Amino acid sequence: MLGTLKLKLLGTATAAGILAIGIAASPAQAQGTTWCDNLEIGGEVAARGCFSEYGDHVYAGDYRADGWRAVTEWKTNYGRTGECHDDRGATDTLVDCNYDMAESGSITFRIVVRNGEDGTNQYQTGWHKYVPIGG
Repeated sequence: MLGTLKLKLLGTATAAGILAIGIAASPAQAQGTTWCDNLEIGGEVAARGCFSEYGDHVYAGDYRADGWRAVTEWKTNYGRTGECHDDRGATDTLVDCNYDMAESGSITFRIVVRNGEDGTNQYQTGWHKYVPIGG
């Protein structure tokens, strides 16, 4: 392991059966703090999204075989936006999307599941609170 990984335990949101907890699968090798949220459908984790402040990594994971893709949508406090897609189907790993962001900024993210790259969001979490990009 490259260093100590600190996870932030997040609160829960009861609307639409969405649970947000601080668990990370693949980002465990990252240094710094990693924030993760889960999107639950019918009592099971359908998707996971994370942000790791060390290296500006955004992660998306699809955990439910339902034909939809998992997407982590993100936006910064300085106007930049993006999406990290897991279109591989249900797996137990996360897709790592590496970005170069302003270290003095903050980022928020949410997890959605949708039909295709530009399809309608079927389910989504609320936006995570803004967290620092540059640790």
